[in-house]
Amino acid sequence: MTTIIPFIPSAVRPFSFPATLDGIVCNVIVTWNVSSQRYFINVYDNTGRWVVTTGLVASPPARSIDSVVYDPNQLNLNVFLVSPIEWPIPLSPGGLATKPGTIMDYTLEGFTPVIFNGKYRGMHITETHFIVPMATNPGIPVITGVASRLLDMVSGYFNSTLIYRNSSFEVSP
Repeated sequence: MTTIIPFIPSAVRPFSFPATLDGIVCNVIVTWNVSSQRYFINVYDNTGRWVVTTGLVASPPARSIDSVVYDPNQLNLNVFLVSPIEWPIPLSPGGLATKPGTIMDYTLEGFTPVIFNGKYRGMHITETHFIVPMATNPGIPVITGVASRLLDMVSGYFNSTLIYRNSSFEVSP
């Protein structure tokens, strides 16, 4: 179960909260760094021993999916996002935020049937198209969901995730 912790920023006082990562209750302290003019997260285990410090990075907003098409020859799922014109937040001049051919992690959420939902490593083709490998045909979705690029700030240290998006931390054990 994911725990949501709203972040109340302060450049004067550190923000802290407990987070269960890999079954261990850790203390997460968010501090403001004057030199770099940004926030950092500091994770300490339950004995107070430092585990990791990393810059606070917000995951980009989820994007609505226009359609998905399974390619049985290539064994992949072609995911088409809605037009950049319809996105509430522009990505960059021209709408292209990621270069074609870039391999990145995507999370598909909100689909029916749920076989589509999950984390995938896929390839960015255009600003509205990416592909993810899928060995079997999942069928046709009844409801298409959203695609997210969730940036896990404790990846490589914990199997649990610590994501920051929508002004909140999301901790998933």
